Amino acid sequence: MQLFCPACQAPYPGVTRCPRCGGLLLMPHEVSPDAPRRPTDLPPRPDPTAVGRVAVGTVLALGLYLGLRKLTAGAVLASAPDPAGWWLSVGGLAAVHAAQAVAVGFGALVAAAGRPRGYPLGLAVGAVCGGLFLGYELLAGAPPQDLVLYLQPPLLAVAGTAAGALGARVWPAAPPLPAAAPPDGRRSSLALADGLAEPAGRPTAWARVLAAGVAMAAAVGTADQFRQGVQRNTGGMFRVQSLGQGQYLTWQLAALATLLGGAAAGAGTGAGARHGLLAGGLAGAGVLGLCAKAGGPLPPVEYWLATLGLDGLPLLAPPVAAAVVGGVLLAGLVGGWLGGTLYPPLAHESQLRRTRNGLD
Repeated sequence: MQLFCPACQAPYPGVTRCPRCGGLLLMPHEVSPDAPRRPTDLPPRPDPTAVGRVAVGTVLALGLYLGLRKLTAGAVLASAPDPAGWWLSVGGLAAVHAAQAVAVGFGALVAAAGRPRGYPLGLAVGAVCGGLFLGYELLAGAPPQDLVLYLQPPLLAVAGTAAGALGARVWPAAPPLPAAAPPDGRRSSLALADGLAEPAGRPTAWARVLAAGVAMAAAVGTADQFRQGVQRNTGGMFRVQSLGQGQYLTWQLAALATLLGGAAAGAGTGAGARHGLLAGGLAGAGVLGLCAKAGGPLPPVEYWLATLGLDGLPLLAPPVAAAVVGGVLLAGLVGGWLGGTLYPPLAHESQLRRTRNGLD
């Protein structure tokens, strides 16, 4: 018979004294109901709120940005002949924006880790950091008419969304346990094969790929005209400080449009990366054809080639063609993956049959 130790709160069979404390064991019905009992439920697991996660991610992003800014400032002081002028150049502007993107990506990864859907948290971190960076630049004396400043917050929001989705994918949330029991009437797990069968693959939506590729190529071809139209039609409210800033802003507009086109191609397909890759390859070939028709690289392509050090080569040279097509293809791939992650497909008919099983 098992006897119970009220001090250790544990049963022991075949003995009259507790092996741990040496106390007298009692019958289960002799134990006082007021005796202290060991808790049977585990303490609740810490589960930070969405606001707390966004706050932590934002603080980490700001701290990393300040650290990267200090490192860049030290390198500039040690190497540049005119440090103050370097920050106003295109290289300085690109370095600041790259540091902001890296910092926002890190903060969004941390905020979204362990969540079933991390992209809203990443979007919030990117939007908050973009607003804070914009406010800091304006308070530091940046011209409010500088158009480059207002494009950075949406780009940081896109970068935060992608990093949040990646963080939730790499560090997913713990699965709910225990798993649901199989339906009654199934004598073996082999009998579940017909209900668990999934489709072999997702078909390619070629019409969507074609439409997205054409839209991406058109956006790259008209990015500079769009920027100049905004500057002309706002009465000087928005402007750039130099020719280099205008080229950089045109490239940013083209990159953002390419990402959005890839996201549109992959949304709801279940194979976002594949659709984005196909749309990006089609758009890259179209951009190369537009450049050949224009007799030279388009403004965003010209900035991209100058950044890679390929601006002195012919347009149809293999390295230049690979850089043009590869850049658009990479942007389409990232955008397609992001669109497929943000907008997953609806449940397949086999999944609906499995859900309805036993409920009809």
